[in-house]
Amino acid sequence: MRLGASVGLLLCVLCAAAAAEVTNLDQFLRDCEAATHVSVALRGDGQLETTAPGGSTRSAAVMIVRPPNDIYIELHSPAFKAVLLNQGSAYRVAPGSSKADNFAPDAMLGDSDFARADLQPFQLSRYSGWRISDENGSEVTVMLFPAGPPYSLEVITFDRDKRLPVKTLYYRDTLNNLVKIRRDSNFVLLGRKWMPRTIALETFKLHTQATLTLQWTQSPNFPPELFDPQFLPRLFAAPVSTGTPTAGAP
Repeated sequence: MRLGASVGLLLCVLCAAAAAEVTNLDQFLRDCEAATHVSVALRGDGQLETTAPGGSTRSAAVMIVRPPNDIYIELHSPAFKAVLLNQGSAYRVAPGSSKADNFAPDAMLGDSDFARADLQPFQLSRYSGWRISDENGSEVTVMLFPAGPPYSLEVITFDRDKRLPVKTLYYRDTLNNLVKIRRDSNFVLLGRKWMPRTIALETFKLHTQATLTLQWTQSPNFPPELFDPQFLPRLFAAPVSTGTPTAGAP
């Protein structure tokens, strides 16, 4: 009886281990890319808080996601607007600008530590190679080698069920120079889409942490020109209104 019980237990362990394995990493990552797509527009209202050794700053923030996964971002203090388009191009504008500038992957979101690359939705074509680093029943951690700047390596932990990143480690210049960690948490389900209500970024060299906290709503109204880079400078005359900042909201 003891031998039978031991064999049964071993089989259960082996089955559990097999179930935890990603047998086709390429397909899993393509599914993760598809999970960044939305079927209806979503809007997040809240705030961006940056904590540094010298103190903290806060700015009201708006993020709008348009199908499939174009992103509009607006900060109020200091004023800043940007669009990140699905095909990889991105633009930003500050008050007084007559036209939108190219938003480079290593350029910062306003005065925060978020680079554009830190906020770009996961897209497999941005990487030249990848391999599994670790996995368990709930998460899969993958090493991805960016095809271009600003990072030399990204180690992303994906939620196995949601197919979305929950933690990203950013390495720069070398494969052992860890410069940032991003953590996504407090997810909410809108329709069939999971969205993080908290996005926290820790930057080691500067000893800072930037936290974007958002409350999401579905099918917002916004002008169709919002995602047109030529229209961005005119938005300072008619900003997209924000709701009450929601730092620490559940």
